[in-house]
Amino acid sequence: MKKPKEEDYDQQWFDDQFKEAVNRFDATHAPNVPDLQQFEAFVEGRKQEMKRGLWKELLLFWLTACLVLGLMLWMLDRSWVWFAVLQTLIAAGGIGFVSITFGRRKVRTWRS
Repeated sequence: MKKPKEEDYDQQWFDDQFKEAVNRFDATHAPNVPDLQQFEAFVEGRKQEMKRGLWKELLLFWLTACLVLGLMLWMLDRSWVWFAVLQTLIAAGGIGFVSITFGRRKVRTWRS
């Protein structure tokens, strides 16, 4: 355990040797902190951008869902057999896609 005089001596030695260099380093590498108004404008802009993106994705989802539903209803009206075949193919494709996607995620998790 150091005595109080030794601590004062160590602090004085550090100040003499490195204080100026540390101050210059701090001044050079100090982060640029934006003012509050710039930060709020940035956050608000990002929120608006996210909202537009989410609305576009929702619209695309609904259009795709309507197209798929219409195709399925048309197929059901035309032929029960082809409807069943199409449903089976879609279910198998979905299961395959999900298993491949989650299989890759597990491998990525194990590697890192």
